Amino acid sequence: MRNYFLPTGLIFAFLFAWFFPEPGQQLEQQGLILWMVVIIFLVNGYKTRPEQLSGDLSLLKTIILAILINLLISPFLALAVVTLLHIPADLALGLIVISSVPATLSSCIVITQIAGGSAPKALLLTLLLNIIGVFSIPFILKLILEQMDLLSLSPWPLLQQLLLIILLPFITGMLLRVILPQYDRHRLLAYLPSGCVIATVWLSMSASTETLRQLNLPVLLWITLASISIHCSLLLLCWLSRLIHPSEYGEWLALLFSASQKTLPVAVGVLTALKQSAGLALLACIIFHFQQLFIDSMLASWLEKNSLKPFRL
Repeated sequence: MRNYFLPTGLIFAFLFAWFFPEPGQQLEQQGLILWMVVIIFLVNGYKTRPEQLSGDLSLLKTIILAILINLLISPFLALAVVTLLHIPADLALGLIVISSVPATLSSCIVITQIAGGSAPKALLLTLLLNIIGVFSIPFILKLILEQMDLLSLSPWPLLQQLLLIILLPFITGMLLRVILPQYDRHRLLAYLPSGCVIATVWLSMSASTETLRQLNLPVLLWITLASISIHCSLLLLCWLSRLIHPSEYGEWLALLFSASQKTLPVAVGVLTALKQSAGLALLACIIFHFQQLFIDSMLASWLEKNSLKPFRL
């Protein structure tokens, strides 16, 4: 049930925002989205178990490759795709933002396990990417968004905001785990971060209902194509990275899913920090999230069935 909670909730959030936007609009004006983001990362920090981290010096090359692909190359891939496909500005903003953020801490590890990869190494990679990403995102976004004339951005206020709403709550959550470890398996913690993501989507979509209703099917299909193009390009880069660094198979699978995936909660946090009207941009992030889960689940299942066969590029 937990695996379907977020995607199902996102669908209902969109439907409620479409048909009953007024309650969401009123709550959005109260500034609740910011606190939803804080709760997401406070709980994610509490649920992170540092004792599960595993790594050695041989992992260094894999870490460097993950940073290059996930945080540095990915946003410029998105820039190329949205430019080539002439994606509308607000939707392009969403794709650029989600392409700039790191991998998700939850589904990345689960999918790596399904494929037969190393879950501890996936945890280490995603944790490092999330910490480094807080510092890389403001400067990457400034470079790309100003080049596209989407908005003028000073990276320092954005960095300060991301530190306050993402990194600080995450570290606080990890410290709370040391003080209060007995609540680790509480049922509420399993659903609270996803619930906050769903609520955030509902509030943001409700505030942009009129704009959303101007969308048509061809635009939605075009943004889906753009999302798939970006994600599959990242998967291909991770696949080809084995030419540069022929790591152990389980470690390579951890890289494959850590460096190619993107986290919706951080994208929500970035859009919140940008203080932009984020309805269409958030819709682009949600579409990216859905196609990512579908493609990676199918790929992980295929890899698991073929894991005993000799690996070939």
